[in-house]
Amino acid sequence: MSVPYWRMRDRYYSILGNKCTGCGKQYYPPLNVCRECGSTEFKETQMPKTGTLLSYTMQKESLPGFEDQEPMLFGLLKLENGVRIVAQLVDVQYESLRHGTKLRAVFRRIRTNGESGQIFYGYKFAPCRKTIESSE
Repeated sequence: MSVPYWRMRDRYYSILGNKCTGCGKQYYPPLNVCRECGSTEFKETQMPKTGTLLSYTMQKESLPGFEDQEPMLFGLLKLENGVRIVAQLVDVQYESLRHGTKLRAVFRRIRTNGESGQIFYGYKFAPCRKTIESSE
């Protein structure tokens, strides 16, 4: 396993952000200085695993190593705590995406290193089961 990936694996395996101890504002990815109050004191915090889709797009050409995932869907999500993140969307067709769709974090393969065969995992987002059932 590559050293940078190994050191940051907790951030890839869960959605860890930080919370300002001064004003309580939460951030993802973590910041060193609070945009709200200027504090530099933070506590690591787990971000919610559910959110709402604000915007989305399809990427038809990917970076080397991700060709097997083309086309890739990405979304801007507002998590339950108000934090906004960009994440890959899975288990959904582009045509069925709608603003306001409820999404949940899922643990998936990110990519495989062609030389070593090492598999990298992390989170992506998929529609909540209720959203899928209610649209049928």
